[in-house]
Amino acid sequence: MSDVQIAKPKNPEDDWKVWLVLNPATWLMPIFFLLLIIALVLHAVVFQMGFGWA
Repeated sequence: MSDVQIAKPKNPEDDWKVWLVLNPATWLMPIFFLLLIIALVLHAVVFQMGFGWA
């Protein structure tokens, strides 16, 4: 193997580097749509069980 040393991150100073991998321009809207789908399914199940508004 090589003798390359990888520097350990200094948190929270290096937290911004996460966004170099997890780019919000790519992932933010799909995450929001997934949360919307989960919320709609959860509400549908709860109303189907009879726990909705009376």
